[in-house]
Amino acid sequence: MTAFSCFLIFITMTSLPTILLADLQPPHYGPLRAMTEAAIEDCYEDAAQKVKVEITDEGFEELLKGSRDNLIHNTKCLRYCIMRKNGLFNASNSLDKEKLVDIFEIIHPQVEKEKLLNVLQKCAEKTEKETDNCERASVAAMCVLDELKGEGVTNI
Repeated sequence: MTAFSCFLIFITMTSLPTILLADLQPPHYGPLRAMTEAAIEDCYEDAAQKVKVEITDEGFEELLKGSRDNLIHNTKCLRYCIMRKNGLFNASNSLDKEKLVDIFEIIHPQVEKEKLLNVLQKCAEKTEKETDNCERASVAAMCVLDELKGEGVTNI
């Protein structure tokens, strides 16, 4: 996985202050849009694969802004698809702790590995309770950020 891919995943999982003007797109708009479109190609909201994830303008805008609170369902689904496509969820839709550790070592090397593993274990347990794929991704992302903050890691 390239550092650029890790950066795009980071944008997806965390907030990124973005100034959106009416006719001006931020510089990372194109790559994030392309990555999101690729991620939804074979991505479904449900385990039965009956509800295909689509991109809505509102959902993508929330994703682009790095919004964390009161997300619409589509934004959560886009996050799920990106996380799944990049291996952050394994085949059984559980957090892939090894992959997450690898990414954190690249984009947040200041986070202690043992601390991160403890956080990922807690969040995996919370995440497993969610049956909706989109909610699962949202719970996972917010849990990791909140738990790390609770551990004193505030610079992510």
